[in-house]
Amino acid sequence: MGCAIQQERGESEKSARARLRIFPVHFAHTFSMQLLGCYDPTAELSGDCFRKAFFYRGAVATIEICRNDDALQVSAFGPDATQLLDETVRGLDQDDRYSDFVTEDTGVLRLHRSLPGLRLLRVPWLYDMTCSAILQQRIRTVDAMRDWRRITKRWGTPAMFGLWAFPPAKVLAAIPRFELERMGVDAKRARALLQFAKEMRFISLRPGMGFNDLRQTLLRVSGIGPWTTETVLGYGAGDTDAAIPGDLHLPRVVCYALAGEFGGSDERMMELLEPFRGHRFRIIRLLYASGLDVPW
Repeated sequence: MGCAIQQERGESEKSARARLRIFPVHFAHTFSMQLLGCYDPTAELSGDCFRKAFFYRGAVATIEICRNDDALQVSAFGPDATQLLDETVRGLDQDDRYSDFVTEDTGVLRLHRSLPGLRLLRVPWLYDMTCSAILQQRIRTVDAMRDWRRITKRWGTPAMFGLWAFPPAKVLAAIPRFELERMGVDAKRARALLQFAKEMRFISLRPGMGFNDLRQTLLRVSGIGPWTTETVLGYGAGDTDAAIPGDLHLPRVVCYALAGEFGGSDERMMELLEPFRGHRFRIIRLLYASGLDVPW
């Protein structure tokens, strides 16, 4: 990969830019899961541009990724813009084995070809991704979206492009649990969210951290189990083989799509995904992106 990095310094904001060729990329399919709902105050996706605000090295930062002909124009804004840009570019350029994916399952292969440009990328906001996954534990996604938005607007920080940055670990850890419960976060999720924020004093979600190291790091945090961990690995770290257990809807989708079976269990889902080992998360993303209507 070759990219030219340009640095600029404004009156109060440092910025850096790079052009990166990743082709093909379908923007909506690739970046839509980086937002927790269409009203996520920390991110926006419009046309061929994606923007995300978050805390990076203790300060508010923003990433902007836009399509530029057959390449991506990546811009980083913040006190450590150059370092953030480098980390972002390396994450986006991580090999997601898109061009290597082959299967003898004609239905899956046809689906893969009908959704060109769905890429599995690594992002530098794994802390945000973990917090949002914790908030989605065992509840309706729409309720998690509400909680994410309320927490961000109350304890977060305004950022560029009218976005907000979710509160950093130090701020989040200091929030009394009853305040989260008062705004609708149940005790179990509130406890897990605060515990994760407190653990961030001792753990590091390092750039380029291997999938197994990241998995073991997250699993050591009380309140974070396999569902949350695999969700972060797939959607945040770009692990093409992340398989998400314990999901309410996913087994139904997988079992119906791959075997025409109604209902479905974790065990049966994993059995059906086994022939795709190495690409199990790719199959999950393809099925969700297809908008498959599963009969009840």
